[in-house]
Amino acid sequence: MSNHEPKEEIYRGISTLDEPSAKWGWHGLSKRSMQIAGWISVIFLLGMTIGNHKGNVENYFLVVIAALIAIGLLLQLFSPRSSQVRTVTAHNKPVGHIEPDWASDQVNGTGVYAELTDSQARAWNRVNGK
Repeated sequence: MSNHEPKEEIYRGISTLDEPSAKWGWHGLSKRSMQIAGWISVIFLLGMTIGNHKGNVENYFLVVIAALIAIGLLLQLFSPRSSQVRTVTAHNKPVGHIEPDWASDQVNGTGVYAELTDSQARAWNRVNGK
């Protein structure tokens, strides 16, 4: 008897059971491809305003849709890269800042954990903050 269950393979951290396309490499569109396709779509939508229709309702819809796509493309274009993560780091903390030892404070009930109300302490499974 043969087993017809698919065998799991991992490619670039993605399982072929979750995403079958991970094996042959295509796994989404690149930012550059998305930008090119998006701007071509914007130009096409604006070009469709030129035509033999008599009313302007179609034009309003075409221009609004083109503007929404353009705004989305600009947001994607100027979004931070993966290396530009917006986090609090040592580079943007105030001078002299000392990071609390959160794990120790939680266990010992010191620091901000000493100021918990009774209901907050119960939420942390602590009785009277201890």
